[in-house]
Amino acid sequence: MEELYEGIAAYDAGDYIKAHELLYPLAAYKRDPEAQFHMGMIYFYGEGVEKNIDKAMEWWKKAMKSGHVDAAYRLSEIATSTKTTF
Repeated sequence: MEELYEGIAAYDAGDYIKAHELLYPLAAYKRDPEAQFHMGMIYFYGEGVEKNIDKAMEWWKKAMKSGHVDAAYRLSEIATSTKTTF
């Protein structure tokens, strides 16, 4: 749990490379929904990595499946912003 808090603190401080290093193992191997949400943020904004909306969505989908409300909100925002209306 300490790694999660350190990763989020690094993210909040703008140290995205350190945040990625700390959060990726938690997101990928421990399937921590908060870490997955932050990984989505890192990829969505291209913070310390190349911007990749598809990867962001993958991480947010994983977090959403574990009940992460903010991840579900982010996905819904993308879905509604990419629809064409006439």
